[in-house]
Amino acid sequence: MRLRRLAMTLALAALLPAVAPAGEKCPYSTQECLDYMANKMKDSGWVGVELDNEGMEAGWTVTRVIEGSPAEAAGIRVGDILVAINGIELNKDNKDKLAEAREAWKPGSDVTWTMTRGTSPRDLQITLERMPADVLARFIGQHMLEHAEMEVASRS
Repeated sequence: MRLRRLAMTLALAALLPAVAPAGEKCPYSTQECLDYMANKMKDSGWVGVELDNEGMEAGWTVTRVIEGSPAEAAGIRVGDILVAINGIELNKDNKDKLAEAREAWKPGSDVTWTMTRGTSPRDLQITLERMPADVLARFIGQHMLEHAEMEVASRS
């Protein structure tokens, strides 16, 4: 669960190739991940949510909204369901389209998130920001801990 939530958070923070699908070992070395995350994420657009798609065919549930984030400013709440980004539905078939669209995300860029709360879908305009250094450090630290846990487990 922790890796899945981290993967969803980072997927929206930077669409990192270094983050493996939930439950799978990251295919990159610890140093490759660290270098990529430190260099790529600092200049990527950031929304400020943690998401989970466990048990869902489409869409991701908001599990945390980071205080002071663009997500909080847009009115996103825990329990909302993100169903599309810039008109691209969140499902397994659109993974490549989402990754391609995400490449253009920079601080100051505007994105449209289609959210549902209850049964009502609504579009939210979100202006992306640079990820705060403390948040970036936490995300990198969490992923590095996952690397260490996988490495220890593989030796057992």
